Amino acid sequence: MAQKLDSIIQLFPDREDRIHALFLSNESFREVCIEHILCTSKILEIKKGNKNDAGLGEYEDLQRELEKEILKFLA
Repeated sequence: MAQKLDSIIQLFPDREDRIHALFLSNESFREVCIEHILCTSKILEIKKGNKNDAGLGEYEDLQRELEKEILKFLA
C-alpha cells in the first residue's frame, strides 16, 4: 500500500512526511487514503476502457471530496 500512497503524495508533495506519519498512526486518515486510492483506480479503469460510464462523474466527485478530507487531516 505504501507504493500506492505515492498518488496521495503527488497531490500534496509538500506534506510527504506528514502523510507518512498519519498513514501509520491514524486509522481514519488511512481509511480515507485507501478510499481515495480505490476511487482513483476505478476512475482510471473506466477511462482506460473508454467506457461512457455514467458513474464516472460520481467517482470524480467522490475523489474530490476525499481529497478535501485528506487536506483537513493535513492542516
